[in-house]
Amino acid sequence: MQLSYKHSISFIWSRDIEKTERFYTNILGFKKAFESEGWIELAVPGVSNSFIAINQWRKEGTYPINEFLTFGVEDLNAFKAHLLAEEVTLKDDIIDFHEQGMRMLKFFDHDNNIITVSEVS
Repeated sequence: MQLSYKHSISFIWSRDIEKTERFYTNILGFKKAFESEGWIELAVPGVSNSFIAINQWRKEGTYPINEFLTFGVEDLNAFKAHLLAEEVTLKDDIIDFHEQGMRMLKFFDHDNNIITVSEVS
């Protein structure tokens, strides 16, 4: 059987879904694709049928911090400059993985979810 997928959706929790939406649309350039009560889906720019689902956190207990969103960019230095201009908090500076031909940078959204961007040469 040849496997084929129609789309990809990753999700994160949010304490303030409107604030999260503004971060991902205004700073990262995502576009709202769907919305319902306590849930929005944002289309990842430049990638066909790839979405981030933002879910309103309404549970008791420890709020989960996500660290599994990774996006590829063409120019990591320019992307870092964009984040700094938007006053986004970086987790670390750019890390070079010379043997793999990759560089990456991690940053936080306002809910302290950690997002990774990478550049592959």
